[in-house]
Amino acid sequence: MSDLNSNRAFKEAVCIDAMRVFDSCSSQDCLEDLTLTFDEESQTVINEAQYIKAKCIEITGCSFVIDPVPFNRGFYTVDVTYSFRAEIEAYETVGEPPEVVYGTATADKRVILFGSDGSTQRFMSNSTAVAALPAPTSGCAACCDNGTLPVAGVSVAPPMCLDADLVIGTGEEPADNTVTVTIGIFAIIQLMRPVPILIPAYDYGVPESDCPTESDTPCELFAKIQFPTSEFFPQGLDSEQNCGCEKKTE
Repeated sequence: MSDLNSNRAFKEAVCIDAMRVFDSCSSQDCLEDLTLTFDEESQTVINEAQYIKAKCIEITGCSFVIDPVPFNRGFYTVDVTYSFRAEIEAYETVGEPPEVVYGTATADKRVILFGSDGSTQRFMSNSTAVAALPAPTSGCAACCDNGTLPVAGVSVAPPMCLDADLVIGTGEEPADNTVTVTIGIFAIIQLMRPVPILIPAYDYGVPESDCPTESDTPCELFAKIQFPTSEFFPQGLDSEQNCGCEKKTE
């Protein structure tokens, strides 16, 4: 498909509807001492643990809050909330196999980006309307000065667990132990709006190859898989490293 239509002449200019990125930024954040939340059963395991190790951390979700910046038309604050899920190995005694539990945590990130402005509402037959929210002004103009918010997006690399600590509960009454983790993340945050764009078109992308219809046996499919040579030989320091998700830290 990479060579499809590459040698064909320009045919016409067509208008498409696309999401234009008006502004973006990259971030390298070290989120220190995030407290993990456990369910009741997992919390009991943490309370009995003598030490813990963080085996893996992943991002399970992300939410946004977008607000216009007062007196700076076209700029918006973007509050990004990351949701994390951590796999924790809890050791009750030295030398015994650990018990694996899972905890969750959230972290916030705020940036200011340019997202342009618009005062129209967008209606489509296969979706709901994009609501126009009032701008943060006061007085009689507050009910009239409306603007459609841009769309925020974030691309995040796999998070890295930099540290994990078990904090023993103290006090006269029995207190729960807590687990804190330090997470490193790389992200790119964008503000976008749907816009009509005129682009050159060569032709429709009609596939030039047929889809095979024959069905292979399991052994024939297995024979087509390349032998995983790299899995049998350790990698050196100069080789490509893992994201750190499997690295155990105390």
